[in-house]
Amino acid sequence: MGFVVDYLNEGSFEGRKDQKIVHMEALCEMMEALTEDTRFTELAEEIVKKQREGKEIVMCEYIDMLEARGEARGIAIGENKGETRLAQLIQILIEEKKYKEIEAVSGSREKRHELYRLYGI
Repeated sequence: MGFVVDYLNEGSFEGRKDQKIVHMEALCEMMEALTEDTRFTELAEEIVKKQREGKEIVMCEYIDMLEARGEARGIAIGENKGETRLAQLIQILIEEKKYKEIEAVSGSREKRHELYRLYGI
């Protein structure tokens, strides 16, 4: 549960990167439920298999696996969800002639997410 609380509070697992994961499946399922990001559970089976073989998995190894998988998919697909959302948002802002907002979202993650919610993206 501490992993999840830290993630929700800090937006990362940085503070627990070297901590051993004891209940991998539960952690993955909870993170997917909270973030709607399926990457957390896609690797769970592979990691649980490693744990059954007696290997300890720490959070930073899990994160590295998630990032590697995301990078591979991004290259294969050519565009990730974040880019699609940003493109949709910019298109709306152009249509509404809100050029200062475009500049704001290019430099602020918080502003992007505020406008994603506003426009339902």
